[in-house]
Amino acid sequence: MFREVTVQRISVGTLLKLTGVGLVFTFVPFTILMGCFALFGYETVTWNEQALVGVSGLLASPFIGLFIAGVFTVIIGPCITIGLWVYSKYRPITIRIKVLDE
Repeated sequence: MFREVTVQRISVGTLLKLTGVGLVFTFVPFTILMGCFALFGYETVTWNEQALVGVSGLLASPFIGLFIAGVFTVIIGPCITIGLWVYSKYRPITIRIKVLDE
C-alpha cells in the first residue's frame, strides 16, 4: 500500500542522508567486486596511481568505496539541495511512500 505525502521542503540533512546511503550502497559493493578481481592479480584497484593487487587490493577496496561515496555525497548533495530548493519555490514536492505492515 502506497501513500503520498506532499511537503514544501526537504531538510538538507535528509537529502544528504539519502544521497550518502544511496551512494554507499552503490560504490562499496562495486569496489569490493573490483577488490575480488585485484585478489586474483588484476590491476583494478589503485590508490595514488599505484595498483593494489592481492590481499591488499581486497582489503583496501571497501575503504576506497566509502571514500568515493563520501566525496560524491559532499559534491552532489548540495547540488541536489539547491535544485530541490528552486523546485520547491514553484510547486510542492510529492513523495510516494510505502506503508510498512504493523
